[in-house]
Amino acid sequence: MKLDPVLLNMACSWAMNAYKEKNKDTIKIESKWTSTTVYIAKRKSVDVIAFRGTQQGRDWLTDAFVMPVPYAGRLCHGGFALAHKSVWKKVKKHIDPQKRTLICGHSLGGALAELSASMLNGKHDNINLITFGKPNVFFKGFKKPMKLDNQISCVQGSDMIARVPRLCYGPSKSQTMLYFSNAGPDYIDPSKDIRVADRGGLKDRITDHMMDGYKDRLKEFLREQKKENYPQKKDVSKCEEDLLISKNDLSKGELRELKRIEDEIDFPSVD
Repeated sequence: MKLDPVLLNMACSWAMNAYKEKNKDTIKIESKWTSTTVYIAKRKSVDVIAFRGTQQGRDWLTDAFVMPVPYAGRLCHGGFALAHKSVWKKVKKHIDPQKRTLICGHSLGGALAELSASMLNGKHDNINLITFGKPNVFFKGFKKPMKLDNQISCVQGSDMIARVPRLCYGPSKSQTMLYFSNAGPDYIDPSKDIRVADRGGLKDRITDHMMDGYKDRLKEFLREQKKENYPQKKDVSKCEEDLLISKNDLSKGELRELKRIEDEIDFPSVD
């Protein structure tokens, strides 16, 4: 799987933007019943669907309703299913199967993003799913993987939300986990032993869930990836071949954010 730095940055940026009350040049869909909010940004060759994470009182009720229900082709967290269903009919009207679609979100938003990808599984060939601090959504016993282009679940070492709910729920087997370790290197699909040993105290388990922390750790990860994969300037052209999307897909604000990250990590420019 290609860990596309532009795609990861775009997902990170929009997972943060989803917490704003307004985003320029977007379609905003929200349910007053569940308080679920999603932004849709149409770009030249990629559409972004960003779900907001837990923010209001009703969101906490959504998180707490863990009774499993059949939804999106499998058994899943009942609260997440209700929240997703409250907006999905309107969201899917804006999905173009001919374009690459990036679905992203942080915390509860990541869970709703995963449900969206599950709903589109087998119906859309150009889906990218990238989540940050996503709680468990599906029953552990469900083995059928989603067949998507790119499925990345970013998890910080002590993030307690990324480990719950437990009981009969577990992390998705179909996603690649990008794990930001507290002590030692970052991992791709770490073992259970590594994750258990990496847990911090209660304070760390709360602060590691913050989206700002995910943004900082993603920058560090991309910096190390650049050093490892493209150590020489002659490798810049190879780097650009590996990118799934280009600058033409980004808004002016996203371009500024990407430029800031490129300057900080000295990553080859994306043209």
